Amino acid sequence: MIKKIMAVALLALTIAGCGKQNIEITTPNSKPQAASGRLTIASLQEPNLLNPLLAENEAAYDVDRLIYSGLLFCDDKGSWQADLALDVPSSQNGGISQDGRVLTYHLRPGVAWHDGVAFTADDVKFTWQMIMSKKLKISRDGYEQISGIDTPNPTTVIVRFKDPYPGYLSLFPFLMPKHLWEKEADWLKSPLNRAPIGTGPFKFVNWQLAEQIELEANSSYYRGKPRLNKINYKFVTDNDILLNQLKVGEVDIAVNLPFASADQGRAVSGSKSVLVPTGILEELAINLDLPQFQDANVRMAMDKSIDRPGIVSQVLKGVAHVAAGDQPMGAWALRTDLKAGTRDVSAAKELLAQSGWTQGPNGVWEKNGKKLAFSIQVPSGNKLREQVAFYLASQLRETGMQVEVQTVDEQLFFNERLPMRRFELALFALVTNEEPDNYDLWNSSQIPTSKNGYGGRNYAGWRNQEVDQLTLLGRQTFDYQTRKQYYGRIQECMIDDVPIVPLYFRAALDVAKESVQNYRPLPWKGGRFWNAWEIEMK
Repeated sequence: MIKKIMAVALLALTIAGCGKQNIEITTPNSKPQAASGRLTIASLQEPNLLNPLLAENEAAYDVDRLIYSGLLFCDDKGSWQADLALDVPSSQNGGISQDGRVLTYHLRPGVAWHDGVAFTADDVKFTWQMIMSKKLKISRDGYEQISGIDTPNPTTVIVRFKDPYPGYLSLFPFLMPKHLWEKEADWLKSPLNRAPIGTGPFKFVNWQLAEQIELEANSSYYRGKPRLNKINYKFVTDNDILLNQLKVGEVDIAVNLPFASADQGRAVSGSKSVLVPTGILEELAINLDLPQFQDANVRMAMDKSIDRPGIVSQVLKGVAHVAAGDQPMGAWALRTDLKAGTRDVSAAKELLAQSGWTQGPNGVWEKNGKKLAFSIQVPSGNKLREQVAFYLASQLRETGMQVEVQTVDEQLFFNERLPMRRFELALFALVTNEEPDNYDLWNSSQIPTSKNGYGGRNYAGWRNQEVDQLTLLGRQTFDYQTRKQYYGRIQECMIDDVPIVPLYFRAALDVAKESVQNYRPLPWKGGRFWNAWEIEMK
C-alpha cells in the first residue's frame, strides 16, 4: 500500500483498482440493455486533460473512466473482475508462474477502439512503454518492476517482472491506443489529450472549454450498449450556482460538494445523498516509546474514551466513514467483521484502575506521582482537523486524562515532529490506495531512526513480532485469499494492541436525483463510474 502523509485532508481522492481474488470470467450481458435518457453531471472542477496517464484531478478521472477501459476492474463487493482481459490471472488458472515472475493475460477478442480499430495485445505493451517513457513525469509504481512484455499473438500478453510483485492486479487500470499515440511526437501537447479514443462504455463527442464535455453511448461496447444514451459532464465554477441547478433539476448528479454545502445539498427535494468513500485515513498516532503509553491498558482506555460516530456526525457533518483499521471501505483486504470500538468511559476508567492508576482530587489519573497528562499535536492550516483535535481532547478529559492541543506549523510537523517522533499524540492523515501492503507503516524496521535516515513511517513505534512477520509474508504471497488473511490479522492486532487510534476515512458527498439508478461510487481513481454501463435514469 503506497501511503503518503497528508497535510490538508479535505481533498477527496479516488484511486483506481481494488480486489479480492475472483477468477470468474466476466461476460457481456446476455440481453441487450435499452439505452434511455441523458445524464447531466455537474462538478466544480474541469479536467486538466482527458488522458488517464496525465490526469491531475477527480474530474479528469471521472470522465476518463467513462471513456477508457483497463485489463481488470473492481466491483462494489471488493472483487476483482476481468474487463478487457478474459479472466483474472491466478496460480490456479495458470496466469501466474510458479516463481511469481511471469503473468499471462488472455484478452477479450472482438473489442474495438471507438474509431473502429481492433484492440490488441500491442496496446497493452505500448501503454507500459508510455508509462515508462522519459517523456512523461508520472508515477511508475509497480510498472518499474516489469522487465519486459511479450505479445506472441493479438490476444495474449505476457508480463515479465524483475522480482515477484504481489500487487500486480492493480496495474493497467487504463489502456491507451497504440495506433494513435505512436504517431504523436509530443504526448503532452497531443490533441488526443482533448479528444480521446477509448474502448469504454461512452464515446467522446466534444469538449466546450469552461462549459461541458459531451459523451455518447458506445453501441459497440462489449457488454452491450449502455443504459444511458448521453452524458453531459458540466463545469460549474460557483457553488451557489451548482446548488441552484441541483434544486431546479438542471443537474442529475452533483459530485464532490464542498464540506460547507453538505447540509444544503442533502436538503434538495427529490434527491438522495451519496457518500463516496476515499482512502484518506485520519489517525491519532501514539508514541509508544513514552513510559505512560507502554501500558496497553492506557492505550485501550484512550480508545474507549473516543466517540468516533460523534466526531463524524457532529464535527464532520456525516461526511466520513468510521475506521476500525487501516484498510478503507471497498478495499479487498478490509475485515468487515471487525468494528471500531464504541465509547465506554466506565470501561476506560476500569482499565486504568486495573493498571494501578488512581484519580487525584482534581479527577486526573495518577501513578507513581505522575499524572496521565499529554498533548495532541496537530499541523496548522486545517481548521476542521483542529476542531477534531479539540473534540478528542474534551472526550479524553472526561475520562480523567489531562490533555492539551498544540497546533504546530505544518512544515515543522511533517518534516521534524513526525519523522523524529517528537510528539506524545499526533493527529494527521494518511492517503492509502488499493494495494494493502502496509509494511512501511507497521513493520518495526520502519520506525524512523537516524540509522534509516528517519525514512520509515511507523511513527507510533509499533513493535510486534507477529505483525513484522505478517507484513513480510504479505509481500511474498500471490494468492489473494491468503494475503487477505494476513492483512486481516494485522487489523485484528491493531485493535488488540492500539498502536494508533484509527478515527475515520474521509468521504466526498455527491447528491443525485432519486431517478438516478445504479450509482454506486467506489473510493479509487474513476471509482464513481466503475459501472457506468449500468447507470440509468428511471
